Amino acid sequence: MSDSTMRQRTPNPAIPGTRRDRTGSTLLLRKALVAINERWKRLTTDVLAAFDRIPVYALNDTGPQVAYGITPAILDIVLLEIAAALDRWVQNGKEPKELFWWNPFVEQASQLGALQSVTNLTNLSEAYAASRSFDQVVRSEPYLTRVALARMKSYEHWTGLRAEGQSRLAGIIGRAVADGLNPKAARTLIVEGLGVTRSKAAQYAQTDITDTLRQARWAESEAAQVQFGLKIGMLWTSALLPTTRATHATRNGRVYSTDEVRAFYGRDGNRYNCHCGQTECLLDASGSPILTSKLQQAMDKERENWVFKL
Repeated sequence: MSDSTMRQRTPNPAIPGTRRDRTGSTLLLRKALVAINERWKRLTTDVLAAFDRIPVYALNDTGPQVAYGITPAILDIVLLEIAAALDRWVQNGKEPKELFWWNPFVEQASQLGALQSVTNLTNLSEAYAASRSFDQVVRSEPYLTRVALARMKSYEHWTGLRAEGQSRLAGIIGRAVADGLNPKAARTLIVEGLGVTRSKAAQYAQTDITDTLRQARWAESEAAQVQFGLKIGMLWTSALLPTTRATHATRNGRVYSTDEVRAFYGRDGNRYNCHCGQTECLLDASGSPILTSKLQQAMDKERENWVFKL
Protein backbone atom coordinates (compact mmCIF):
# COMPACT_ATOMS: atom_id res chain seq x y z
CA MET A 1 0.00 0.00 0.00
CA SER A 2 1.42 3.40 -0.95
CA ASP A 3 1.91 6.18 1.59
CA SER A 4 -0.74 8.26 -0.14
CA THR A 5 -3.29 5.44 0.13
CA MET A 6 -2.45 4.97 3.83
CA ARG A 7 -3.00 8.65 4.45
CA GLN A 8 -6.40 8.47 2.82
CA ARG A 9 -7.58 5.31 4.54
CA THR A 10 -6.05 5.61 8.00
CA PRO A 11 -8.27 7.58 10.37
CA ASN A 12 -6.97 10.34 12.61
CA PRO A 13 -6.01 9.37 16.13
CA ALA A 14 -8.76 9.83 18.71
CA ILE A 15 -7.88 12.74 20.99
CA PRO A 16 -9.70 12.36 24.33
CA GLY A 17 -11.40 15.08 26.32
CA THR A 18 -11.52 18.70 25.21
CA ARG A 19 -8.95 21.38 24.53
CA ARG A 20 -8.92 22.17 28.23
CA ASP A 21 -8.74 18.49 29.17
CA ARG A 22 -6.33 16.83 26.76
CA THR A 23 -5.89 13.76 28.97
CA GLY A 24 -9.62 13.16 29.44
CA SER A 25 -9.09 12.86 33.20
CA THR A 26 -11.19 15.78 34.49
CA LEU A 27 -13.91 13.58 36.01
CA LEU A 28 -11.37 11.42 37.83
CA LEU A 29 -9.54 14.48 39.12
CA ARG A 30 -12.78 16.01 40.36
CA LYS A 31 -13.51 12.79 42.24
CA ALA A 32 -10.04 12.89 43.77
CA LEU A 33 -10.44 16.52 44.86
CA VAL A 34 -13.78 15.73 46.49
CA ALA A 35 -12.07 12.95 48.46
CA ILE A 36 -9.18 15.24 49.44
CA ASN A 37 -11.48 18.02 50.59
CA GLU A 38 -13.54 15.60 52.67
CA ARG A 39 -10.45 14.04 54.25
CA TRP A 40 -8.97 17.44 55.10
CA LYS A 41 -12.29 18.56 56.56
CA ARG A 42 -12.22 15.56 58.90
CA LEU A 43 -8.51 16.10 59.58
CA THR A 44 -9.13 19.72 60.56
CA THR A 45 -11.88 18.68 62.95
CA ASP A 46 -9.65 16.10 64.63
CA VAL A 47 -6.60 18.39 64.89
CA LEU A 48 -8.60 21.26 66.39
CA ALA A 49 -10.17 18.84 68.87
CA ALA A 50 -6.68 17.74 69.92
CA PHE A 51 -5.55 21.36 70.32
CA ASP A 52 -8.61 22.13 72.44
CA ARG A 53 -7.39 19.57 75.00
CA ILE A 54 -4.78 22.08 76.17
CA PRO A 55 -6.16 23.98 79.19
CA VAL A 56 -6.30 27.77 78.77
CA TYR A 57 -6.17 30.41 81.49
CA ALA A 58 -6.91 34.01 80.53
CA LEU A 59 -4.50 36.56 81.98
CA ASN A 60 -7.28 39.13 81.90
CA ASP A 61 -10.77 39.39 80.55
CA THR A 62 -9.96 41.50 77.51
CA GLY A 63 -6.31 40.90 76.65
CA PRO A 64 -5.20 39.00 73.54
CA GLN A 65 -2.78 36.76 75.44
CA VAL A 66 -3.49 33.74 77.58
CA ALA A 67 -1.58 31.20 79.63
CA TYR A 68 -1.75 27.56 78.53
CA GLY A 69 -1.76 24.89 81.18
CA ILE A 70 0.55 22.65 79.20
CA THR A 71 2.35 19.72 80.83
CA PRO A 72 4.52 17.01 79.30
CA ALA A 73 1.67 14.51 79.68
CA ILE A 74 -0.86 16.79 78.00
CA LEU A 75 1.62 17.63 75.23
CA ASP A 76 2.21 13.91 74.55
CA ILE A 77 -1.54 13.27 74.29
CA VAL A 78 -2.07 16.20 71.92
CA LEU A 79 0.81 15.24 69.65
CA LEU A 80 -0.24 11.59 69.59
CA GLU A 81 -3.79 12.53 68.63
CA ILE A 82 -2.54 14.81 65.86
CA ALA A 83 -0.25 12.05 64.58
CA ALA A 84 -3.15 9.59 64.60
CA ALA A 85 -5.35 12.07 62.71
CA LEU A 86 -2.67 12.55 60.04
CA ASP A 87 -2.25 8.79 59.76
CA ARG A 88 -5.99 8.33 59.38
CA TRP A 89 -6.74 11.07 56.86
CA VAL A 90 -3.49 11.63 54.92
CA GLN A 91 -1.41 8.48 54.95
CA ASN A 92 -3.77 5.55 55.40
CA GLY A 93 -7.44 4.60 55.31
CA LYS A 94 -9.97 5.63 57.94
CA GLU A 95 -9.14 2.40 59.77
CA PRO A 96 -5.73 0.67 60.00
CA LYS A 97 -7.08 -2.47 58.30
CA GLU A 98 -8.06 -0.55 55.16
CA LEU A 99 -5.93 -0.34 52.04
CA PHE A 100 -4.12 2.88 51.18
CA TRP A 101 -6.87 5.37 50.27
CA TRP A 102 -5.14 6.72 47.15
CA ASN A 103 -4.71 3.31 45.48
CA PRO A 104 -8.08 3.40 43.64
CA PHE A 105 -7.11 6.69 41.96
CA VAL A 106 -3.81 5.22 40.77
CA GLU A 107 -5.63 2.18 39.40
CA GLN A 108 -8.35 4.21 37.68
CA ALA A 109 -5.83 6.58 36.09
CA SER A 110 -3.81 3.66 34.75
CA GLN A 111 -6.92 1.92 33.47
CA LEU A 112 -8.14 5.11 31.79
CA GLY A 113 -4.81 5.57 30.01
CA ALA A 114 -4.78 1.94 28.88
CA LEU A 115 -8.38 2.17 27.66
CA GLN A 116 -7.64 5.32 25.69
CA SER A 117 -4.68 3.63 24.01
CA VAL A 118 -6.52 0.41 23.24
CA THR A 119 -9.48 2.32 21.80
CA ASN A 120 -7.28 4.53 19.67
CA LEU A 121 -4.96 1.79 18.40
CA THR A 122 -7.92 -0.47 17.63
CA ASN A 123 -9.23 2.29 15.40
CA LEU A 124 -5.85 2.84 13.74
CA SER A 125 -4.70 -0.74 13.14
CA GLU A 126 -6.64 -3.81 12.00
CA ALA A 127 -3.82 -6.06 13.19
CA TYR A 128 -3.99 -4.56 16.67
CA ALA A 129 -7.80 -4.71 16.74
CA ALA A 130 -7.76 -8.39 15.85
CA SER A 131 -5.30 -9.44 18.53
CA ARG A 132 -5.36 -7.02 21.46
CA SER A 133 -8.07 -6.07 23.96
CA PHE A 134 -8.38 -3.87 27.01
CA ASP A 135 -8.92 -6.92 29.20
CA GLN A 136 -5.68 -8.47 27.96
CA VAL A 137 -3.77 -5.28 28.68
CA VAL A 138 -4.95 -4.80 32.27
CA ARG A 139 -4.35 -8.47 33.09
CA SER A 140 -0.83 -8.50 31.67
CA GLU A 141 2.19 -8.76 33.97
CA PRO A 142 3.87 -5.56 32.70
CA TYR A 143 0.68 -3.58 33.37
CA LEU A 144 0.25 -5.00 36.88
CA THR A 145 3.91 -4.27 37.66
CA ARG A 146 3.51 -0.64 36.54
CA VAL A 147 0.45 -0.20 38.76
CA ALA A 148 2.31 -1.66 41.74
CA LEU A 149 5.23 0.73 41.19
CA ALA A 150 2.83 3.66 40.80
CA ARG A 151 1.20 2.74 44.11
CA MET A 152 4.58 2.70 45.84
CA LYS A 153 5.50 6.10 44.41
CA SER A 154 2.21 7.59 45.57
CA TYR A 155 2.47 6.07 49.03
CA GLU A 156 5.91 7.62 49.46
CA HIS A 157 4.50 11.01 48.50
CA TRP A 158 1.55 10.91 50.90
CA THR A 159 3.82 9.63 53.68
CA GLY A 160 6.09 12.61 53.08
CA LEU A 161 3.16 15.03 53.04
CA ARG A 162 1.92 13.56 56.32
CA ALA A 163 5.34 14.08 57.95
CA GLU A 164 5.52 17.61 56.60
CA GLY A 165 2.04 18.34 57.95
CA GLN A 166 2.93 17.03 61.39
CA SER A 167 6.07 19.18 61.53
CA ARG A 168 4.11 22.27 60.48
CA LEU A 169 1.35 21.69 63.03
CA ALA A 170 3.82 21.02 65.85
CA GLY A 171 5.54 24.30 65.04
CA ILE A 172 2.30 26.28 64.94
CA ILE A 173 0.98 24.86 68.20
CA GLY A 174 4.35 25.13 69.93
CA ARG A 175 4.70 28.81 69.05
CA ALA A 176 1.09 29.55 70.01
CA VAL A 177 1.54 27.99 73.45
CA ALA A 178 4.94 29.60 74.05
CA ASP A 179 3.68 33.04 73.00
CA GLY A 180 0.39 32.73 74.88
CA LEU A 181 -1.54 33.35 71.66
CA ASN A 182 -5.29 33.67 71.99
CA PRO A 183 -6.87 30.25 71.20
CA LYS A 184 -9.08 31.72 68.49
CA ALA A 185 -6.05 33.15 66.68
CA ALA A 186 -4.15 29.91 67.22
CA ARG A 187 -6.99 27.89 65.70
CA THR A 188 -6.92 30.18 62.67
CA LEU A 189 -3.19 29.51 62.20
CA ILE A 190 -3.80 25.77 62.54
CA VAL A 191 -6.51 25.86 59.86
CA GLU A 192 -4.21 27.90 57.57
CA GLY A 193 -1.39 25.39 58.09
CA LEU A 194 -3.70 22.52 57.19
CA GLY A 195 -4.77 24.51 54.13
CA VAL A 196 -1.18 24.55 52.92
CA THR A 197 -0.95 20.77 53.02
CA ARG A 198 -4.39 20.47 51.40
CA SER A 199 -3.23 22.66 48.50
CA LYS A 200 -0.16 20.48 48.08
CA ALA A 201 -2.37 17.40 48.13
CA ALA A 202 -4.57 18.83 45.36
CA GLN A 203 -1.53 19.72 43.25
CA TYR A 204 -0.13 16.24 43.67
CA ALA A 205 -3.47 14.66 42.77
CA GLN A 206 -3.49 16.46 39.41
CA THR A 207 0.13 15.58 38.73
CA ASP A 208 -0.14 11.94 39.77
CA ILE A 209 -3.37 11.19 37.90
CA THR A 210 -2.20 12.69 34.60
CA ASP A 211 1.31 11.25 34.95
CA THR A 212 0.00 7.75 35.66
CA LEU A 213 -2.42 8.00 32.74
CA ARG A 214 0.28 9.18 30.34
CA GLN A 215 2.68 6.44 31.37
CA ALA A 216 0.02 3.82 30.67
CA ARG A 217 -0.34 5.22 27.15
CA TRP A 218 3.38 5.31 26.49
CA ALA A 219 3.73 1.70 27.64
CA GLU A 220 0.90 0.44 25.43
CA SER A 221 2.30 2.35 22.46
CA GLU A 222 5.64 0.63 22.91
CA ALA A 223 4.00 -2.78 23.37
CA ALA A 224 2.07 -2.31 20.11
CA GLN A 225 5.24 -1.43 18.27
CA VAL A 226 7.03 -4.53 19.52
CA GLN A 227 4.16 -7.01 19.14
CA PHE A 228 2.64 -5.81 15.88
CA GLY A 229 5.51 -4.04 14.17
CA LEU A 230 3.60 -0.78 14.06
CA LYS A 231 5.43 2.49 13.63
CA ILE A 232 3.92 4.82 16.22
CA GLY A 233 4.58 8.36 17.34
CA MET A 234 3.00 10.34 20.16
CA LEU A 235 0.96 13.32 19.00
CA TRP A 236 1.36 16.08 21.58
CA THR A 237 -1.83 17.87 22.58
CA SER A 238 -1.48 20.84 24.89
CA ALA A 239 -4.34 22.20 26.98
CA LEU A 240 -3.21 25.74 26.05
CA LEU A 241 -4.45 27.19 29.33
CA PRO A 242 -3.40 30.64 30.57
CA THR A 243 -1.05 28.82 32.98
CA THR A 244 0.44 26.56 30.28
CA ARG A 245 4.21 26.84 30.05
CA ALA A 246 5.54 27.99 26.69
CA THR A 247 7.78 24.91 26.45
CA HIS A 248 4.62 22.76 26.65
CA ALA A 249 2.38 24.86 24.39
CA THR A 250 4.87 25.01 21.52
CA ARG A 251 4.73 21.21 21.29
CA ASN A 252 1.03 21.20 20.41
CA GLY A 253 0.41 19.26 17.20
CA ARG A 254 3.94 17.92 16.97
CA VAL A 255 4.87 14.23 17.13
CA TYR A 256 7.56 12.69 19.33
CA SER A 257 8.83 9.25 20.22
CA THR A 258 8.01 7.84 23.65
CA ASP A 259 11.68 8.23 24.59
CA GLU A 260 11.56 11.92 23.70
CA VAL A 261 8.37 12.40 25.71
CA ARG A 262 9.82 10.63 28.74
CA ALA A 263 12.98 12.71 28.54
CA PHE A 264 10.92 15.91 28.47
CA TYR A 265 8.93 14.93 31.55
CA GLY A 266 12.09 13.84 33.33
CA ARG A 267 13.60 17.31 33.44
CA ASP A 268 12.85 20.84 34.66
CA GLY A 269 9.79 19.77 36.66
CA ASN A 270 7.81 19.36 33.44
CA ARG A 271 5.59 16.61 34.82
CA TYR A 272 4.25 18.77 37.63
CA ASN A 273 0.91 20.54 37.05
CA CYS A 274 0.95 19.52 33.38
CA HIS A 275 -2.37 19.12 31.54
CA CYS A 276 -0.89 18.03 28.21
CA GLY A 277 -1.69 14.69 26.62
CA GLN A 278 -0.07 12.41 24.08
CA THR A 279 -2.04 10.35 21.62
CA GLU A 280 -0.72 7.48 19.50
CA CYS A 281 -0.54 8.12 15.76
CA LEU A 282 0.82 5.94 12.98
CA LEU A 283 3.97 6.90 11.10
CA ASP A 284 4.65 6.27 7.43
CA ALA A 285 7.74 4.59 6.02
CA SER A 286 9.72 7.82 6.27
CA GLY A 287 8.72 8.39 9.89
CA SER A 288 6.22 11.17 9.16
CA PRO A 289 2.93 11.16 11.11
CA ILE A 290 -0.15 9.96 9.24
CA LEU A 291 -2.61 12.74 10.00
CA THR A 292 -5.17 14.48 7.84
CA SER A 293 -4.14 17.94 6.73
CA LYS A 294 -7.27 19.30 8.44
CA LEU A 295 -6.22 17.98 11.86
CA GLN A 296 -2.61 19.07 11.44
CA GLN A 297 -3.63 22.56 10.36
CA ALA A 298 -6.09 22.88 13.24
CA MET A 299 -3.45 21.97 15.82
CA ASP A 300 -0.87 24.24 14.21
CA LYS A 301 -3.40 27.07 14.34
CA GLU A 302 -4.11 26.40 18.03
CA ARG A 303 -0.40 26.62 18.79
CA GLU A 304 0.08 29.79 16.77
CA ASN A 305 -2.93 31.50 18.38
CA TRP A 306 -1.69 30.69 21.87
CA VAL A 307 1.79 32.01 21.12
CA PHE A 308 0.30 35.16 19.53
CA LYS A 309 -1.63 35.92 22.75
CA LEU A 310 1.53 35.88 24.90
